[in-house]
Amino acid sequence: MRKKTTGRMTKIVLLISFIILVGRLLYAAIVAIPHHQEKRSASEPQASEHRQDKQ
Repeated sequence: MRKKTTGRMTKIVLLISFIILVGRLLYAAIVAIPHHQEKRSASEPQASEHRQDKQ
């Protein structure tokens, strides 16, 4: 009877860990999108300035 409780607790702990992992991945993906867009828009004017300097 003790093994069933241990196995059940292990499954619960693994499930909670998996939920936390998926939550962190989703959060990172959601936060990365605006950050990437901001970084890309900040680098575009610099790229156009370099093109003008070369001409």
